[in-house]
Amino acid sequence: MGIKFTDKPNDTLYIYCRVSTTQQSDEGVSLDVQKERGLKVSKQLGLSPIVIKEQGSGLKPYIEERPLFTKLMDNVVDGNIKHFWIDEDTRLTRNKDDQGFIHHDFVRNNVVLYVGKNGSVKDLNDWMVDLIDVITVRINERQIRQQVRKSINSKRKLFQEGCYMKGDSPFGYKLVDRKLEIHEENSEWVRKIYDWYDKGKSSYWIKNKLFREGVKPPRGKDGGFFPSQTVVNILGNKNYIGIDVYGDLTNSCPIIVDKDIFSSVQKKLKSKSSRSNTPVNDFLLRNIIKCPDGEDMSCMGKKKSRKNPLYTCRHKVRGYDNRPTSDCPINKSLRVEIIDEYIWNTMIDTLTQSHLIKEQTKSEIIGKNSSYTKRSFKNKIKKLSKEMMELEKNSLELDKKFYTNKMDKKRYDVLMSSITDREDELMSEISSHEMKIETMTKKSKWIEWLDVHFSRMDEIRKTNQFDKKKGIVHHYIHQISVLDYNDDTKQHTLSIKFRFPLFNDNFEWLKNKDGSYKMDRYGRRRYNIFDGETEMTNPFTPHYLLNRHTFRKVTRHVHITSAKYSEMIG
Repeated sequence: MGIKFTDKPNDTLYIYCRVSTTQQSDEGVSLDVQKERGLKVSKQLGLSPIVIKEQGSGLKPYIEERPLFTKLMDNVVDGNIKHFWIDEDTRLTRNKDDQGFIHHDFVRNNVVLYVGKNGSVKDLNDWMVDLIDVITVRINERQIRQQVRKSINSKRKLFQEGCYMKGDSPFGYKLVDRKLEIHEENSEWVRKIYDWYDKGKSSYWIKNKLFREGVKPPRGKDGGFFPSQTVVNILGNKNYIGIDVYGDLTNSCPIIVDKDIFSSVQKKLKSKSSRSNTPVNDFLLRNIIKCPDGEDMSCMGKKKSRKNPLYTCRHKVRGYDNRPTSDCPINKSLRVEIIDEYIWNTMIDTLTQSHLIKEQTKSEIIGKNSSYTKRSFKNKIKKLSKEMMELEKNSLELDKKFYTNKMDKKRYDVLMSSITDREDELMSEISSHEMKIETMTKKSKWIEWLDVHFSRMDEIRKTNQFDKKKGIVHHYIHQISVLDYNDDTKQHTLSIKFRFPLFNDNFEWLKNKDGSYKMDRYGRRRYNIFDGETEMTNPFTPHYLLNRHTFRKVTRHVHITSAKYSEMIG
């Protein structure tokens, strides 16, 4: 997928360029900058360059979720790569665990790793040190966990002796010998807060009232403002009815508020919370459709109704954020219903024809069947082992939350039980994959996959639920820019920027010097798919204006017939 390999690995430098975020590109380490540096190094070394570009999320935890890099590492193991260049160490991975395994594969297969614009050779013989560091970290985490538990047990003992263990005393109390006692002046304000809210006053009204009365906020300075959230926290604190909670333990404390008033206030708080969670009007392209100024376009209806909603330039909306009007060329709003339909259909057509998406479909299907290689199973074992480490971390975090009163015992037991069950499952999966490695044969069975791809696209096309449609659109489309509007043609010019290179990609069969097709170890024809583009620009005319004289121009892909795809799977 996007990589052209050579049969002369000793004479070739593989230049791997990667960015994780848009910010990285803006800070001068863009894919083009990395490519230029790598080409200079290849010239200095006298090696033929092959450039690989990969862009994705820095949040992806495993190298297996980076398809181009995974393909490169497969060829490292197969002995097809001997010279490898990166701009800096983090282009490989930021994960210490992965780094040790990558360096191990490089050393075992005699790969020279060049780093930076000067092409300095990286010493990879310390890969074992990296792995030892990982193990050391795990041991330290266990020691910290033991210390935390020891500290928490000490605090629990103090709480059972009547001490308050949650830091500063709540508003209305004071601490005397680490025990809660009523603060006479502030406790009266607590009772007033409950009385006001029970009679229908809002937290906003109450905080303004407290400010006018000169009430000093908790942990604040004289004359400071009493935050609304502090008011809400006071209204929900069980200390005021004599209940002090620490983890799964409870103690009694002095009572300030009557239980009946407390119960009434809790009902009102719950009712208000449910009303605040009422969904608002939403739009398919909200936050991704932009005007030429780079601003999110507003979504609104005509006048006060919600009929015929429009995507409108915010600078054209009177009084919006007190912004002045601008010279934005979008003087004609777009009908939400029409533009949503157009973008949705254009996206589906693009996905259907994209070789990249087809390859992903194939990989997913094959992954569910018997075509895994031994390396695939080893990678799976490594991934499962990492999950085991993460579960250990999660277990530690659960202990911290439980023993610091941030989680109740019931939820703690449920989550800890879930972690234990998952650990058992992982051990079983690891054992199963180890057995498969021993019993696997070199033959693999490829299955028909093209029909599955088109079936999936058809399923997406028939999606009616709004949340699912919005999720699909935002997954594949990064931004839609409305560039201008032509009064003569009644057309908006749209630029659709996808998150992946989905169109104008190129499919190529690999051939030998004699013109024959290159074959893989299983007798299938080998091919490459070169990454296409992420951004298309099209004139858009609403369908109710279309006639025989006006039509939409849409960039189309070079379509490979089903017959050719059938040949691919041999």
